Amino acid sequence: MFSRRYRRGAMSGLILKLCGDVHLTAPGGEPFGRELGAKSLALLAFLALEPGPHQRDALATLLWSEYPEDKAKASLRQALTHLRDALGESLHTDRSTVELRGPLTCDVNEFLRLARDDPWQATLIDAPRFLASVTIRGAPAFDDWADEKRRALVERYVQVVAGCAREAKARGDWREAARVAARWTEFKPLADDAVAALMESQYLAGDRDAALLTHSLYLARVTEAPGRAITQLAERIARDGDAAANAPPRARETWIDSAPTFRASLAGRAHEWEALRRAWSGVASVDKRGGVVVIEGDAGAGKSRLAEDFFRWVTSQGGVVLRGRSYDVRVGAPFGAAIELLRSAVDAPGVAGVDPEWLAEIARVLPEVRRRFGGLPEPRASDAGSSGGADSWRLFEAITQVITAIAEDSPVAVLVDDLQWCDAESCGLLQSLVRRLSDVPVLWCVTFTPGSIERDAPAAQAARALRATPHAVPIVLGPLHEEDVWRMIRELGRVDGPTGARRLAARIHGVTAGNPFYVIELLKTLFARELLAVDPASGGWIVQPSVLTTANSDAFAPSVHETIAERIECLRDELQALLITIAVAGRCGTDVMSHAHGISRLRAAALGDALVERHLVVEEKELYQCAHPVIAHVVRQGLSQSRRAEVHRALALALEMVHRTSGSEDVLGPIARHSEHAGERAMAYRYAVLVAESSCARQAFDEALAWIGVAAASAATTEEAAATTELAARVLRQTGSQELPPRRPRISVPLARMEEGDLDLPARA
Repeated sequence: MFSRRYRRGAMSGLILKLCGDVHLTAPGGEPFGRELGAKSLALLAFLALEPGPHQRDALATLLWSEYPEDKAKASLRQALTHLRDALGESLHTDRSTVELRGPLTCDVNEFLRLARDDPWQATLIDAPRFLASVTIRGAPAFDDWADEKRRALVERYVQVVAGCAREAKARGDWREAARVAARWTEFKPLADDAVAALMESQYLAGDRDAALLTHSLYLARVTEAPGRAITQLAERIARDGDAAANAPPRARETWIDSAPTFRASLAGRAHEWEALRRAWSGVASVDKRGGVVVIEGDAGAGKSRLAEDFFRWVTSQGGVVLRGRSYDVRVGAPFGAAIELLRSAVDAPGVAGVDPEWLAEIARVLPEVRRRFGGLPEPRASDAGSSGGADSWRLFEAITQVITAIAEDSPVAVLVDDLQWCDAESCGLLQSLVRRLSDVPVLWCVTFTPGSIERDAPAAQAARALRATPHAVPIVLGPLHEEDVWRMIRELGRVDGPTGARRLAARIHGVTAGNPFYVIELLKTLFARELLAVDPASGGWIVQPSVLTTANSDAFAPSVHETIAERIECLRDELQALLITIAVAGRCGTDVMSHAHGISRLRAAALGDALVERHLVVEEKELYQCAHPVIAHVVRQGLSQSRRAEVHRALALALEMVHRTSGSEDVLGPIARHSEHAGERAMAYRYAVLVAESSCARQAFDEALAWIGVAAASAATTEEAAATTELAARVLRQTGSQELPPRRPRISVPLARMEEGDLDLPARA
């Protein structure tokens, strides 16, 4: 008999384990005096997973169908006696029914709960091995029930590990992604998405050979032609490895050949990540309400990284992601961030269902909409006597209609990065959209750097208004703790020991004050100085003793700006020149780089990729831009006024060549801006007028007035000044306003602030 202290009401605290080794244990994990038999455990499993009363005859048939009726009922009574000794009064029986009442911790039920609430914990329960250690003889009905239950658990487990793999990839946690993706492929060895996830995670975790082996095993198993995505991924992995092995000597800095990726998973942001997930859950729930998240922090605190990882996760959850971003070197054209957002929405599902009248309004600021949707009507002319705000109102309503249409199919997440550089029109539009779409499943997420602009600037006011919005979630990113830096370095350096890299992490944290961007830049510099290296055998980091013993921290990292500048100094002249062009341009394609430097487009792409490899530049939609605003700032700060003017002049001439060959009107504004900064007043005037006239043709009158201001500031003769006045008057007559546009300063406010050094980061704690 079992110990009597478990007999009456003792069910609370009992643990029933059905996955793997099946057993029932007492509170604290203590075993019972006598183990339950296989059929007693099977009966308990059925009662625990199928709640409610069950007929005795049905239970006898379920487990003892091979016995005569009397013997089957006797066996059932004996099994119930054993269970009653263990469960006490929680096992309710009468003459005809049996029911399990009261709490019983069962790992299957716990798995199903965690699969919904905490998928990562759910992966730790071996649900696919349901009843694996129990053999039930002579019970075909129970076997059928167990097989069906096992199939459902395997299916749910695969869904969980697949979701975790996608989430880990979104966070950039490649080792964890590889671990769960490997579990995924155990059950779906021929599924293209599972195999691709495992290959990509293994490769980006630094194990290229494992990724190629996964591909080989997949080819050995598959009976049909392999998936195109997997084939392309395998070719890219093999090609990247061959390119690294065959690179000519001195073609790039030595440290690049063996440097790690410097792409670690998010460290020290678990609380912030959970806040973002809760915000998305509120939007994606049945309530379908809107939400706002404001991510604030100093430059380099990791705002964009957190947002980008989160938005990749949103995509993996079936959400639609729209992105808008302001750039510190833009001319300040109206609705700059809004145009970026709309450009990402053009191909989203649901846009085709928007009323053509509103798509025509969008086409005013985004001409490619007419190429995508032919036959759109001409936009409505502004009503006589109306103000210029009428134009803005119709644009606001059109964007509202587009986002609402997209949200009807799937919840939407909108990212507005670097809110501090948003123009006043975009700030007003953003606040209007948040108010109008409060009952639509849209999560608005903005990143904002306090202190980079004046408190009364439109972007600062917009940030305060968004924080005050109902359901708003403010997230403030502070510096990383020393423990977080240690975890980051352990992951990047493949450190296995329990206290490994402690001293290095403490030193890095002391110098960087825990700023994530500065931590990574300092690590890159230490590799460039050969104070850090990678062991070719293990992939672990080798630290030179001087890094840990030098008394003066400034001996190897005086400031973040000097750290970046030192890496730039290591570049050969050709790469430095191209980096300067990209930093001054803000974003640059190979066609512009080709004309500006007198090289082929293929050579320009190769040099751009070399800068990407050095973690100084990133490529997005076939355009190159500096990997972080601080890098662009350091590059521009190192230029003399004459050098900077010459770069602007080269960019203006290169863009003019692009315009002549392609006829694209998208480059007219950048030509005007670069020629203005280069002091080429005639060129700036000519192209600003062209942009203004193009805007008028699209009835984008606010935009036209802004460019007329540029033309007026560049006018060199009385005739040109009179022409801009006449053009402004014509636009004002169309809008019904009587006020002339103010003369715009030659340098936009964001660029001026960048040049004043507002992006300085702390050099040490």
